[in-house]
Amino acid sequence: MAERLAPEVRRERILDTALAIIDAEGHRRLSMAEVARRCDMSAPGVMHYFPDLPTLLVALVRRRDERDSAEFEASLPPAADARTVLDAIVANIAARPRAAQLFAMVGADALDPAHPGHEYFRDRADRLAAQLARWLGDQDHDRARRVFAAMDGLQVHFLRDPENFDLMDQWGATADALLGPRT
Repeated sequence: MAERLAPEVRRERILDTALAIIDAEGHRRLSMAEVARRCDMSAPGVMHYFPDLPTLLVALVRRRDERDSAEFEASLPPAADARTVLDAIVANIAARPRAAQLFAMVGADALDPAHPGHEYFRDRADRLAAQLARWLGDQDHDRARRVFAAMDGLQVHFLRDPENFDLMDQWGATADALLGPRT
C-alpha cells in the first residue's frame, strides 16, 4: 500500500522521481506509468497532480530552473557581472546535458501556443532578457535577446554532437563578439 503523504509532498516526490529518471536514463524513458511505478502510485494518481506528460515535463523544466537559480545564487560572487553569470549558465549546460536536452525538447514543443508550457517559455524568455539587459546597462532588450538566441543555438549544436563541439570555447568566442572581450 502506498505511503500517505501530504499533496505537496507527493507532488515533490513525483517531480524528484521524474528528474531522477531523466538524469539516469534521459527524457525519452520518462512515462507517466514509470513515474507512477517508481512512486508506488497508480498512473491516475500521478495524473491527479500532472494531467499529462507535457504538463509534467513543463513542471520539470520549472524545477530545473529553480534548482539552477538556487545553485547559481549560492556559487556566484555577490557582485558577479553578466558575463560571469552567463559563463556559469553555459557551464551548467555542459555539465548537465540530459537536463539541457529536456529543456530544449520541451521548449521546442512549447512553440505551439496550445502546449501547456507555451506561456512559461515565452514569459521566461522575456524575464531573462529584461534581467540581462539591466545587467548590461541596455535600455532595450535587443542585445540580451541576441545573447540568449546565441546560447540557444550553441546549446543545440552541443546537444547534437557533444563529443566534437566544444561548448565553452564556442560560447567564449560568441560572448566576446556580443559582449566584448573579457577584461
